[in-house]
Amino acid sequence: MSRRLVLHVGAMKSGTSFIQSRLFANKRMLLDERGILVPGLNWLSQVMAASDVLGSGEAQWAKMAGKVQAHEGTSVISMEYLGPVRALVAQRVLDTFPSHSVEVVITARDLNRSIAAMWQETVQNGRTWTFADYLAGIEAWRPGHRDSIDPPEAGRTFWRQQNLVRIARTWGELGAPVSVVTVPPPGAPRELLWERFCQVLATPPAGFAPARMDNESVGAASTLVIRRLNELLNSEGLVFPAGTDLRKGVLAKQVLAARKSSEPAIGLPVAPWVRAHAAHMVSALTELDVSLVGSWDDLTPVDVPGVDPATIDSAQLLDAAMAGLAGVLAEQIRPSS
Repeated sequence: MSRRLVLHVGAMKSGTSFIQSRLFANKRMLLDERGILVPGLNWLSQVMAASDVLGSGEAQWAKMAGKVQAHEGTSVISMEYLGPVRALVAQRVLDTFPSHSVEVVITARDLNRSIAAMWQETVQNGRTWTFADYLAGIEAWRPGHRDSIDPPEAGRTFWRQQNLVRIARTWGELGAPVSVVTVPPPGAPRELLWERFCQVLATPPAGFAPARMDNESVGAASTLVIRRLNELLNSEGLVFPAGTDLRKGVLAKQVLAARKSSEPAIGLPVAPWVRAHAAHMVSALTELDVSLVGSWDDLTPVDVPGVDPATIDSAQLLDAAMAGLAGVLAEQIRPSS
């Protein structure tokens, strides 16, 4: 049996959590029965291993790599931290698996939906940019239009994670075949992305157990509450990742995510530059001769329904803030079972 490694490297907010949750929910059942290895006890195991290879550590990466090297068949590593790495790091990853056929997989979502999703995620990760500043930074620092030697941090951060052409080129130039799996448009069947990923794995998509989603988004009011909280905590010297488990794990992903349906979503009409850049991105990816699973049409930007966060009124903010405070207090007060 040939040794094959499917290396899923993102991009962020492109269904990565959905895929990772499904992989780990089925690693000891259907995937194992089909000879597909998902190394690590859980997603955090792959996070720690990727952090090793990105930094100076070795133990966790070596442990995971050893499991892959010992497996006869297909293995899957899914970690979006590996997408935007420099060529030197990418080569280090590939060199770890000299006896494997390594296929790099990039999941890709349409740019406009990615922008809206990335802002609220970066705020959950401690950032304090307003939505307007975030949009301005992304537009100013978009690939091919950078005219500043002092890039806006918001733009630099976004494009580091979302420059799909650069990610594909970095890995492809090292000799790894690259596949782009497009995230289906709004309204498509929820399972379609998993079906496409299974096509890359070369395994039938039916029969897999569902998985709990842990990386839920939050509404517009809740995002603004978290952003302001970040500012206040920063002023107290408690800069993120201080308190990550409470701030993100409890407040954002549990308490405020649970009230998402009761508040407006973050909306974003498609700007002309977004439409033009998306078309350029698709053209550049096709020139790189990547394999496509899905349709390039899925990357045509669509309006994100919702509101401009700047229009959220004080009453909505107060409701979200009080719900967040009550939820965090309840988590701390409630006796552990």
